[in-house]
Amino acid sequence: MQCLLRVTALIRFGGFAFRLPLCLLLLAVLAGFPPSPAWAALKAKSGVSLADACNPRPARDDIVLPMPCGLSMTFRLAAVPSRGFLWDMPMRPGVDDSANAERAFYDRRFNAALSGPFALADLPPEWQKHAPQGKHYFYLIAKYEVSQLQWRAVMDAACPDTQNPPPDAALPVTGVSWYDAVDFTRRYTAWLLKNAPEALPRFAGDSRNVGFVRLPTETEWEYAARGGQTAGSQQLLLEDFFALPPGASKADYAVYRPEGAAHGVESLARIGSRKPNPLGLYDMAGNAAEMALDAFRFSVAGRLHGSAGGFVRKGGSFLSGEAEILPGRREEVPFFMADGPAHARDLGFRPVISGINTPGGNRPQELLAEWNKAGESMAPTLRAARNPLEELDRLLALAPTAEIKNNLQKLRDTIKENNIALERQKQLEALTLLRTGVYMIETIRNYASRRNSLKTQLASMERDAKSAKGAALEKLRRIMDTARRGLVMLDTSLDKSLIFYRSKVEDGAQSTPETLDAAFASLARDFSGDDPFNENMRRNLELYGRHVHLFRKNKILSRENLQKEILERRFQ
Repeated sequence: MQCLLRVTALIRFGGFAFRLPLCLLLLAVLAGFPPSPAWAALKAKSGVSLADACNPRPARDDIVLPMPCGLSMTFRLAAVPSRGFLWDMPMRPGVDDSANAERAFYDRRFNAALSGPFALADLPPEWQKHAPQGKHYFYLIAKYEVSQLQWRAVMDAACPDTQNPPPDAALPVTGVSWYDAVDFTRRYTAWLLKNAPEALPRFAGDSRNVGFVRLPTETEWEYAARGGQTAGSQQLLLEDFFALPPGASKADYAVYRPEGAAHGVESLARIGSRKPNPLGLYDMAGNAAEMALDAFRFSVAGRLHGSAGGFVRKGGSFLSGEAEILPGRREEVPFFMADGPAHARDLGFRPVISGINTPGGNRPQELLAEWNKAGESMAPTLRAARNPLEELDRLLALAPTAEIKNNLQKLRDTIKENNIALERQKQLEALTLLRTGVYMIETIRNYASRRNSLKTQLASMERDAKSAKGAALEKLRRIMDTARRGLVMLDTSLDKSLIFYRSKVEDGAQSTPETLDAAFASLARDFSGDDPFNENMRRNLELYGRHVHLFRKNKILSRENLQKEILERRFQ
């Protein structure tokens, strides 16, 4: 008792702080008085707390779900911008230039698409507060790799020691097979349905279907690893990692083996030991590599090859070099080896929460309404002609036999599918058009700035030439002649750029307002940052939109007026 009396603990009550002997504190707990939060957060003997193994870096917008044995798992909301249930966001997973040319058919970017199963109304009200503005569809992805303690709580017959977690409790679980990881998601979902059904998202108006835990698809994983909704479509396409803050390096975000490092990392680190990516996710690069739900396919000619092999491994590990931790890097792992299901000491996983695409409630009617509308309208240039789908509907109503009616319906379905593909293509074209317009404004300003600078230098040289003589005068004249040729080139470049920009304005005016508005919203998200570059790009986008609006109103847009507005940045 004398030894315990020398050990004190800090107690706060009513704004005052007291230090009490540890033995008195224990008596207080036994008598029914709860310990302070500071006491509860003290580390176990192993140096690992439950927070270390579940959510070592809590954030205000975390979504925390319960787990067996009093543990929890933290998720982040991934929001995918889309116009409707039957629309999606184009994606280009992979990397543009593999460090090793022999791996080009492993890693080359390929065409994919992404959406989420949950609409905003399907999410609990508390989760909806974390959703970004605009039309999005959602899935959830775990904030950390599954830890050893979380794994044992779900998979073991008895609860692990949560009062004194073992030293490895906060390390990512590794050495498990793909089948083991799938079984974890199955068991965890079953536990949630039985013990905390309100923790899972449910579809509006549907009492039967519910969200479930599973492994992420490769596209879901890569979208989240690159920053999800915090990264615009342009950044998703151009960045091979994600945009790092000034002065930051990949080593701030990943446990791996940097090139030229004197001492490589030799073991796994605890979850959350580095900085989070822009979506608030930890260890998406390095530490433990992660399993995807998908079978591995080669990336050939911008698409995935037809042969489905093992499963996809993403993110690299503590054993990886810098090229291997890029979000687009793709590795194949066999489901089975000669000695049984494959596993590795540097391979773990993180789950997502998803749901089915065809729930009950109002969703069937909403899907049908979107489908009936999709591909039914004519392109603006063809609206004067009769809509072939309407003509086919008339013929279908008059079809004399079932065979003729069936053939007409097949033709109608084919035309409708082609129209839907054309709608999607028009959306991508509109986005490309806007990007071109925005950057052409910047190009025009750049040419004008260079021209003005050269004019100033030329005027200065002309003044100097009045007093120069001999060889100095001849040299100055040669420089002035070069400058005048450069000035002519810049004048021509500026003029041609203005002509090209005006043609992009005309193209924008030919797009449907709905298509162009959706592209404007997407590009505005790309330029949502508060730094000077993004502020300037938003002004360019606003100016391009103004010029399109004027063109639609048949206002005169001469090159001179365009140049004046672009250079003076006037917004009316």
